[in-house]
Formats: sequence, C-alpha cells, structure tokens
Amino acid sequence: MVTRISGLASGMDIDSIVKKLMTAESVPLNKLNQQKQLMEWKRDNYRQTSVKLVSFLQDKLDTLSKSSSLSAQKATTTGNTTSVSATATPSASGSLEVTVTSLATAARITSSAPPTKSDATTTDWGNVKLSAITGSGIDSNSTAKVAVTIGGASIEIDPQTETLSSFVNKINDSTTAGVSALYDSATGQVSITSKSTGAQGNAIKLDGAGAAVFTALKLDSSFLSGGADAKLNVNGMDITRSTNSFTMNGVQLTLNSGSGGVSTKIEVNKDVDTLVSAVKGFVDAYNEVLTLMNSKVSEERYTKYTPLTTEQRKDMSDSEAELWDSKAKSGMLKNDSILTSAIASMRTAMVEGVQLADGSKIDFTQLGITTGTYETKGKLSLNTDKLKTALEENPDIINNFLGKNYSISSLNNTYTSDDGILARMKKISNSTLVKLAETAGTSRFSSDLTASFMSTSTMGETLTSLDKRISELTAKLTMRETNYYKKFTAMETAISKYNNISSSLISS
Repeated sequence: MVTRISGLASGMDIDSIVKKLMTAESVPLNKLNQQKQLMEWKRDNYRQTSVKLVSFLQDKLDTLSKSSSLSAQKATTTGNTTSVSATATPSASGSLEVTVTSLATAARITSSAPPTKSDATTTDWGNVKLSAITGSGIDSNSTAKVAVTIGGASIEIDPQTETLSSFVNKINDSTTAGVSALYDSATGQVSITSKSTGAQGNAIKLDGAGAAVFTALKLDSSFLSGGADAKLNVNGMDITRSTNSFTMNGVQLTLNSGSGGVSTKIEVNKDVDTLVSAVKGFVDAYNEVLTLMNSKVSEERYTKYTPLTTEQRKDMSDSEAELWDSKAKSGMLKNDSILTSAIASMRTAMVEGVQLADGSKIDFTQLGITTGTYETKGKLSLNTDKLKTALEENPDIINNFLGKNYSISSLNNTYTSDDGILARMKKISNSTLVKLAETAGTSRFSSDLTASFMSTSTMGETLTSLDKRISELTAKLTMRETNYYKKFTAMETAISKYNNISSSLISS
C-alpha cells in the first residue's frame, strides 16, 4: 500500500492529476466493458425470442395438434333426447338409432330387519361394537382377530374394538372388495352395493370365518343380488352392456332411462365452432411469434449511444440515463441472420401449400387465410365465413392442412411438401431454437425468461474471454495508478526536503 500524499509540499492537486491520467488510461477498459454489455443485451434479446418459440411449440402447436382440436366432432340427438346422452369423439362416424329397454343396475344386499344388540346404553348404532350385536359370534374378550370376505377381499375384525361404523369404513376402504357399504345409525340396518353395474355383481359373496356378523346384521343371503345388464337396441340390433355408459362407433353413449317406445337418433357431424376456433388459435399464435421476431430485426439501432460508463452515468440525471439506455439497447438483433432466416422460412412454409396423397394441394387461401399488406410483414388474417364454407365442402380440410404428419414431426427439422403447417412450424421453430442455443446458450425447452445461459455457446465463450481480459486490464490499471502515486510521493518528499534545507540556510 502506497501512502498517498496530496501535494502539501508542492501545492499540486495530486489526486486530480492522477485521476485525469487514469481516465485516459482507462479508455481500453471502458471499451471492453461496453463490448461486454452490448453482448449481454443481445443475448437477452435472443432469450426473449427463444422463450416465445418454446411457448409457441409447447403451448400452442402441441395443443392445436390434438385430434380433439383438428378433428372435433359433435353428436346431435333427436327423438327421445332424455333417454340417451351422446358425445362424439374424433373417431366417431355414421348415425345411431337407440332404443333402451332397461338400464344396467348394481347388485346389492340390505338388512331384512333391524339387528338387535345387548348394549342398551348406546343409541347410535355406529358406536355399537360388533361383539354387542346379537348373533355376531364376536367375543369381546378375545384378542384374536376374525376375518370376513367380501368378493374375495379379506376384512379383519378386532373383537375388542370393532364398531359397526369402523367395520363399514373398512369395507369402503377396501380396494378389492368391489362394493360400498352404509348403515342407518338409528336402526343398525346395513346396505352393501356393488361398485359396478351389471349381472356379474350377483357373484359377489359374503363369506369368511366371521360370516356370522352378516347374519347378525340381517343380511339374509351369502350373495348380492339384483344386478342386471342394460338392454337396448341399436340400429336394429339387440345388445346388452354391463354399464350404462359405453362407446359405439366412436360415440360415447350414456343411458339415462328407458326409451318408453320412442327411440333416440344420433347424428355425428364436424364441430364447426371448435374447428374454426382451432384455426383462429393457430393464426393468433403464428402472428404473435412473427410480430416479435419482426420487431427484433427491424428495431432501429443507434450506434452512437454506447453503454454508459460509471463516470458518464454519474454526470446524468436518472431520466437522462434511462433515455440513453433505451437508445443504447435498441436494435440489438437488427437484421439478425438467425431471426430473418426463421421469419423467411415460416412465411414460405405458409404459402407453399400442403400436398396430399393424391398429388393435389391445399392452399391456405382455401381456408380463408390471407396475408395482410406489405407493412404487416407476413401476418395472417382469417375470414371465418370462408373457413366455414370450406368445412362444409371438405370436412377434413383443417386436419389435412394443419395436422398432417405432426405425429412424426420430431424425426427431423427439415419439412417437406406433404407436411402439414403445424409440423412445418414445429420443425422451423426447433431448428431456430438449436441455432439460438448454439449461439447464445439459450434453453431449447424452457419458457422461463430468467433461465440461465449455457457458457459453452459462442457468446458464452466470448463473454468468458471478455471477463478475463477485463480482470487482467483492471489489475494493470490498479498497478499503474499505484505507480503514479509512488512517483508523486517521491516528488513531494524531495520538495519537502529542499524546503527544509532552504529554510535552514535562510535562518542561519
């Protein structure tokens, strides 16, 4: 550490002189810091673009590609509209005429009469111990657990503590018994019902070493009963089903009641509103991505507004510095090759048309999609009326134009003429994300604007090199400043000695 003498002997402002000298010496360091700042701002802009593309892929394209969006259908019921409910899946086809004879029912068993108990003080049957129920065969003095079986599932009874409530809870908690149970707290009567409908529920048996409990609860049979399959007629064919909800020809049917002699007619058609919404969703998402990238590559660049040094920022007001920063940050990706390439590819992919297996092509104008004026830079517009007309003429036009080959679009990032638009956009976006990751170290999968950068990217390595050079140059400047002060200190010391000698001679 050098003692900094501030010109007491010479009368010079040493600190000011050294500061001016160091200001000149610091010019290369300031340039390096500005170079680093510009690169970090550019990298931030790349990350904003990357995040938008990841969101476009994960939140928009993947969602739109689902058959529920591109092949949406709806079922329209006429006739007896209360007996049967119908929902069309994307694979639904044709029409159905359904007459319901009877619904599927669940097998069950209930107490034929209230059970009796020896515990007169307990009025809530839920708190009555099984050992206190007449004829249960449960010995309250025994510590050996007793098992019953329901549908083959074993349920253990604790002779000393088991109450009717805890016993019913154990039945309901069983994942294999296949039944649900309830009791009446006032009478102790019990009901056990199969969880599934159909005749197969009649095979559920109440059994086990402790089966006397069932008899004590006035469950008079070893088997559940009353389960029945649904009976119906579909398009002239008598069929049975164990449940009241099932799928036929891609139509999800729910039987609500008997038809009473009036059949239910079900017609399957394209769900135009959902399909139009899907196309509109794509157009909006595409325009959003394109707008962001267009704004980045066309943003004005003000080269004379370099990043402020610490000293420059001190000389400005906050508002002046903020305005300067906005100019300095502008245009970081102006005419950027990665983004201009992505924009051109997306616009080309849109206008090329999708080739079908028979060699014909679907042009985006057939769906009522057009591009705007030159100033809109490729943004799309949608005429929904024209799209609805196209759907009436060709119900599969949206699926073919947007969804074709999307399921195999992850195989490579080069699109072909028979790829649908969603597959093309996915490949172009993936290809762009790879370039951004290699250049700026952005994530190919994260939509987090604060996601960290990979240091192995081109910009990451350059920034690491800049940090090293800045550190080395800072150390050199510190040493240079120290040397300046050493020299001025030596000068001050010499002048002080001279002044002392001179004073001594004059006084003698």
